[in-house]
Amino acid sequence: MFASCIDPDNDEATELREVTSQNPSVTLVKLDVRSDADIANAVTIVQRVLGERGLNLLINNAAINSQVYGLEALTREEIMSHCDCNVAGPLLISQALLPLLRKASKQNESKSLGCNRAAIVNLSTGLIRSEDWGPEERRYSYILTKSASAIASAMMSRELFPDGILVVGMCPGWVKTEMGGPSAQITVEESAKSLLERLSILEAEHRGMVSLGSSAFTI
Repeated sequence: MFASCIDPDNDEATELREVTSQNPSVTLVKLDVRSDADIANAVTIVQRVLGERGLNLLINNAAINSQVYGLEALTREEIMSHCDCNVAGPLLISQALLPLLRKASKQNESKSLGCNRAAIVNLSTGLIRSEDWGPEERRYSYILTKSASAIASAMMSRELFPDGILVVGMCPGWVKTEMGGPSAQITVEESAKSLLERLSILEAEHRGMVSLGSSAFTI
């Protein structure tokens, strides 16, 4: 198992370092998805640890949400920074690790489509559906780029299906994190438990869909 963060040495990564120190099977990797050099280095580390094995599951979790509200507050830099992290990041990580995902799929070709064979899960948000917006929703950069990421999941699912690789989007819920804020509905632990339960039941019928708790929809 691999866990990544932008800076493994800073204070925000303390808990992650503790997890890896207590679990020899977890490798901590420095990774900023906006950096091509970081992506290349991460792939090298993953290849070295896996040896002849493939990579069964890639979870693309990295995203930014600057909380800039309203059309008049937008800048080109604001929009493009979200595109770089929320859209280009997951695509280029998936591209870089695709050979290892294909290897896992080939090694497990007797298994049905799912996380036990080979899968890419792009974390999404219910906000990509306008019916889930609050009356004052104005976060253009975040919602537009997460919507684009969901579309990318649908496109990737079609392209990689012949390779035996499942691609889905999955919403973690409104979580009490720095991004979600203290008013969010669920804790990190509750979100993780729900995600693990949903990961365990993913199969071919879910490809290209976005999972929202007990329901799912297509783009």
